[in-house]
Amino acid sequence: MTTPKKRPTLVPASLASEVSLLVKELPNTVYHNDTPSCVSAIAEFAPMGGVLIAYPGTVAPSQPQFPPSGPRSFGIPNELIVRMQQNDTSNPVHIFVMCGDVSQKQIIDQDLSETASALGLTYNPEHLHIVPWDTDTFWTRDFGPWWVHNKDSDYYGIAKHTYTTLGGGEVGLVEGAENVSPKEGLGIFRPNDDYGAVKFSDFLNNPIRQWNKARWHKEEPTRLTPIKVHNFYYSGLLDVGGNYMVDGKGNIASTYLVATQNELPTHNEGDLYKNAPEIIEKRMHYILEQLNRFMGISSYRVLDDPTGTYIGHIDCWGKFLSEDKVLVAQSENTEINQKLNDIADNFAQEYQVYRVLCQNMYIPNADEPATTAAYTNSLILNNFVYVPLSGKGYEKYDEDALAAYQAALPGHTVIGIDSKPEFPWLGTDAMHCRTRGVPRQVVDNWLASLKPTHP
Repeated sequence: MTTPKKRPTLVPASLASEVSLLVKELPNTVYHNDTPSCVSAIAEFAPMGGVLIAYPGTVAPSQPQFPPSGPRSFGIPNELIVRMQQNDTSNPVHIFVMCGDVSQKQIIDQDLSETASALGLTYNPEHLHIVPWDTDTFWTRDFGPWWVHNKDSDYYGIAKHTYTTLGGGEVGLVEGAENVSPKEGLGIFRPNDDYGAVKFSDFLNNPIRQWNKARWHKEEPTRLTPIKVHNFYYSGLLDVGGNYMVDGKGNIASTYLVATQNELPTHNEGDLYKNAPEIIEKRMHYILEQLNRFMGISSYRVLDDPTGTYIGHIDCWGKFLSEDKVLVAQSENTEINQKLNDIADNFAQEYQVYRVLCQNMYIPNADEPATTAAYTNSLILNNFVYVPLSGKGYEKYDEDALAAYQAALPGHTVIGIDSKPEFPWLGTDAMHCRTRGVPRQVVDNWLASLKPTHP
């Protein structure tokens, strides 16, 4: 399997120390923008009618702009896909699979049906849909749509960010892109991922637009009752969904990665790396201004990444559980845990804080397979919580993690999920990274548009 893994950003040695100055030991701070907005960003724990996942090829492309080819694979186990359908509830969830080959649905249906039968679960092929687009990877959380709701018009929408693989510094490359011009793929080198939100938006909106255009009766043309499409906005920001947590009340949290990714114009390139507090201050005010305009965000809690891993995503160690609850990891590493405690104290000013102990994180290599899972990198889907398990040797950690979620969310069903052996859960990448929820009303609007257009 050669679907690219998340990997460290490659920073030229001449810039590495300067870049580190920009992000080292920054304070945990909340920025505010009180400009009124009729738009609100939708939290992941809001009612969801769908989940977006990807089914990419596993053979690396010959050129950076091409998607992978060859045999396909999900980044999540079949069990999770079947359970996400929630067919035993009154409101089943629809699974949207990004895959350029629509004929793969028959293969997918057969595989999932066999898994469901073995587990004593129910799989419904009518609740799985192919979105005809090939992505570069299966990290739909990072490049998938960020949903917003207009409270005045009751319209839903997508606030589109430019998906970037840049890590903690401004100079970023991914495997296979070392000798490629930055002009190709917007310097992202996963252009098919970046366009995924647009293709998914079109997939959902096209039948609704056709429905709204429908007419009948030649003499006196009659229209059907219109169905609301979702609008589309471009935030103008480089960002990743794994570093985006929102509580549904206009408050967002992330690491300082967002500030290192979004530079502001300057006449002196040295300004990019010097006077870090002033640079960060300007960038964060601009970022919040954009998010207020397009997503109704009024406060931005930006946090110093306590783990020091290459990825810099908040979902590796923190997660909003509800409007007033947040989960923060604990670590066996004393230094990391002190930073996590500081973050928990910062959140405690406004939220109920729950903790979950995660075993030491590490980045696996070819000789050291991954066995860890970031328990905060879970999926909340309606009244269910799916938690990544670390498995053999870590049973006590797994049990305690499930108990922590049950204590924090007593009205939810908490289910632990083992990873696929070929794509294991990591301390920097688990099921939250590989799934993206779709609001219930957005899915209901789409389903309504698929009905016969003649009364």
